[in-house]
Amino acid sequence: MIDSRLFSFLEGETERSRYCANNEKYPYTLFDPLNYIMSGGGKRIRPILVLLSCEAFGGNKNNALDAATAVEILHNFTLVHDDIMDNANTRRGKETIHKKWDVNSAILVGDELIGLSYRSLLRTKTHDLEGVIKAFTDGVIEVCEGQALDKEFELSNDVSIHDYKIMIRKKTAELLRTSAVMGAIIGNADAEGIKAISAYSENIGLAFQIQDDLLDVIADENEFGKKIGGDILEKKKTFLYLKALELLSGKERDDFMFVYNTDGHENKIKDIIKLYSEICVIGSAKDEITAYTNEANRNLDSIKNSSVKSMLVSFSDMLLNRSY
Repeated sequence: MIDSRLFSFLEGETERSRYCANNEKYPYTLFDPLNYIMSGGGKRIRPILVLLSCEAFGGNKNNALDAATAVEILHNFTLVHDDIMDNANTRRGKETIHKKWDVNSAILVGDELIGLSYRSLLRTKTHDLEGVIKAFTDGVIEVCEGQALDKEFELSNDVSIHDYKIMIRKKTAELLRTSAVMGAIIGNADAEGIKAISAYSENIGLAFQIQDDLLDVIADENEFGKKIGGDILEKKKTFLYLKALELLSGKERDDFMFVYNTDGHENKIKDIIKLYSEICVIGSAKDEITAYTNEANRNLDSIKNSSVKSMLVSFSDMLLNRSY
């Protein structure tokens, strides 16, 4: 359902551009990479959460399809620009846009995706379109702030796990929370319901990012769709890295920081992953993911629709056990 609505919307936008250009000045350098990124698949967890949240409060999920489409388009904007900043070569097992085309094309595609996301959002059928737009806009701002913190942390050796959680709450959890809140508004949820689904989705988002950090070192590369150890090469301050700093001391800690923050160190990825395993950092990450998932599910007690509540629990369990 999501893919059908998404591709129908994008096809309509592509045809609109062709018509406006009278087939003479159609911007292929914009729409070819745009269609490339949007046809690249993905888990669609954010639009699914919009629809589930809408249904949880008795709403018609068809009324939430345009908002669900908007949040998926916005998510892809963040991926395109993230890949530029991380100089990533692959995304979902395919070349990133800035590698297949160029950086300027990728920047422009990201900008276009923001505009398209709002165009889709404005079609949403709801009694409170202003509330939906506000939630969406607040989400965009928070994601950008989170990405800025993530890049700043790469250059700092004074980052705590507390700092890290502030960053991932903005960069990752916020867009999941935004998705759930928009769905709840469209589904006519009351203030208590919005508060509950907001807490649920924020905790899911925190678990999701720590799981992403973990998969970067334990996933199957073919399933993961990108190179294992990418966060290590980018010197990202992941949960695993920061937990290792907590557990290590003295020369071991200094040696670990030197290897992690040095380019071109032979066997860097292999050595770091081996250390993570030896000092039980991987187990600590799994415990943290489970704790946030359990906390998320505890916030569903106020959801009256038992079948949708069950689907939300299954949704969080699916994210907990994902392999990519």
